[in-house]
Amino acid sequence: MKIIKQSLPILLLLLLFCVKGFSSNQKDILVLNSYHNGLSWTDSIVTSIKREFSSELSYSLHIEDMDTKRNFTKEYLNILARFYQDKYQNKKFDLIISTDNNAYDFLLEYKEKIFGDVPVLFCGLNSIIDVPKGYSGVFENTNYCSTIHLIENNHPDYKEIVVVSDHSTTGETAANALKNDFEHMKKAFRYRFIQPDNINDLQIQLSSLSKGSIVFYLVYNRDSKGNYVTYEDSFKEAKPYCSVPIYCVWDFYMNRGAVGGALITGRNQGKLVSEMAKKVLAGANINDLPPKLAEYEYCFDYKQLTHFNIDRSKLPKDSYIINEPYSFVRENKEIVVLTLTVLILLTIIIIVMTINIHLRKVRAQKEKTHLLEIQANHESLMIAKEAAEESSRLKSAFLANMSHEIRTPMNAILGFTDLLAGKNIEIEKRNRFISIIQRNTKHLLRLISDILDISKIETNQLKIVKSKCVLDDLFVNLNEIYEAILELHDNKKLSFTTTLPDDRSITEFNTDTMRLLQVFNNLIENSIKFTALGTIEIGYDIKGDFLRFFVKDTGIGIAEDKRKIIFDRFRQADLNVDTRKYGGTGLGLAISKSLVELLGGEIWFTSKPGEGTTFYFTIPF
Repeated sequence: MKIIKQSLPILLLLLLFCVKGFSSNQKDILVLNSYHNGLSWTDSIVTSIKREFSSELSYSLHIEDMDTKRNFTKEYLNILARFYQDKYQNKKFDLIISTDNNAYDFLLEYKEKIFGDVPVLFCGLNSIIDVPKGYSGVFENTNYCSTIHLIENNHPDYKEIVVVSDHSTTGETAANALKNDFEHMKKAFRYRFIQPDNINDLQIQLSSLSKGSIVFYLVYNRDSKGNYVTYEDSFKEAKPYCSVPIYCVWDFYMNRGAVGGALITGRNQGKLVSEMAKKVLAGANINDLPPKLAEYEYCFDYKQLTHFNIDRSKLPKDSYIINEPYSFVRENKEIVVLTLTVLILLTIIIIVMTINIHLRKVRAQKEKTHLLEIQANHESLMIAKEAAEESSRLKSAFLANMSHEIRTPMNAILGFTDLLAGKNIEIEKRNRFISIIQRNTKHLLRLISDILDISKIETNQLKIVKSKCVLDDLFVNLNEIYEAILELHDNKKLSFTTTLPDDRSITEFNTDTMRLLQVFNNLIENSIKFTALGTIEIGYDIKGDFLRFFVKDTGIGIAEDKRKIIFDRFRQADLNVDTRKYGGTGLGLAISKSLVELLGGEIWFTSKPGEGTTFYFTIPF
């Protein structure tokens, strides 16, 4: 106890020395923001800087927001200078990081007086300039030219580019830089600048734009009277009044109605300036670090690309697309390839087994003939019989092993194939077994066809081949086929009818007849599947420049909560039921929708649960 009491002062001194030594090694960094907390651009830079230094215990960040978006007079800047001088008169910083032009300009004028000889790293400067000694950082590198070329490529018939900017420092700087780019481009562009006095004026000018105009939205968060509004709020107020595409160079307009462009991000600039800061704090001379150009990235909104019919193939290869809908084939390419490979192998197995069945029948006939010829020789007959039984046993074992490996629908095919291999089977049973095998084989081939079609559609490889289609021949063909199918299945509770319009002025038109028949087949087979009794009716009428076809049934109908998914891939209206009563892959309607759209039309339906469903689709004539 006495030894511990004597050692306690020494331990306290050691602890104090360690703490003092740690604090002396700590680096203090001041982040001076031009704007205020809550501005998305500033927040993204600061968040990125914090993330880069979050794991470094030897760094201490001090953050000051100058708030010059809302306060920008010279008197205000002088007050800020006096405030910082009083606040940090006893504080020595190891490094200052400034964000955007106003903070950089402020440091050029007041740094020596307030902070002394402290190295400065900047980011977010709107233009590339020569920097004095003791300064370096990251230039914004706004790539206006790339975005202008995007507009030209995506809209070759545009009438004019309308550039929106405000009266703020950022707006004036960006507008001047863009004007300079326009003037130095080899090709002349049709453009004009607007600097609305207020949000209402901005809305009026945007709403008056004619078709063929393209908006290049730089920035608008200060009106002519100095009133401030956030980037997001100004864009939110202006977008509903603009019916033409809007391009931008800052990422905070994305997901709010902008098409996209060559974008710069605060996240990227914060990361780059933090990497330079670590080098300076580690001992590198700031004058030996040349300024960097921030990277930009191509980003586009799928919804806007679709809305304005912009061809994605014209976009840069490294473009990032937001709001893109889920695609099974695109997201599961490996699974699709594997599935197609398995299906091809299964098809080969079916062919091999069919040939094997035929060979077995031929061999059995030969064995029977041979047995009749050698009845006189009992020993030879027994040898032949044993050989035949061994051969049959080995083949049965092989088929049983294959049956275990092959999944649905191969289970049914293999099972009834084994039954057909037996002897003394009644003709009626044999025909029924063959019918089952054929039905399952057709099901498998239909599944392969559907998978191939949906794969071609997803990868834009399905080609439309137009030729002359005679309407009367089309409906006579369909009527004969499905009346024969219903009669073949002895379905007396279901009738098939055709209804043609009184106006028969259109007798033929150009389209892909094979794909048109495929759409009809999918819709009719879907109606047969879900209609136990009643009528299936097909026909057409003329609506403007389109032929409107329909397939109407008196089936179970489609529930209200299932209508949004009816055209989705691999979905059926009864998908959530424990037992899928009606079967099917769920690809037929999805393929039909894609084919109709490729043919230049659209597809929709009306339905009442328990009363029936009518599918409509249009084809231009």
